[in-house]
Amino acid sequence: MSTFYENNPELRGYFESLPIEVKNRILESGVEISTLGELKQCAENLKAQ
Repeated sequence: MSTFYENNPELRGYFESLPIEVKNRILESGVEISTLGELKQCAENLKAQ
């Protein structure tokens, strides 16, 4: 897991709750996510694909 998600308690719990496929796609995309809202939006978009 990205150190960013490990070190940000606001994002860590939600990120860890995501399906492994979604987590991997987020990490592989290299997208820079800085808020919980951005992470949720990104995850929902990936789940819908």
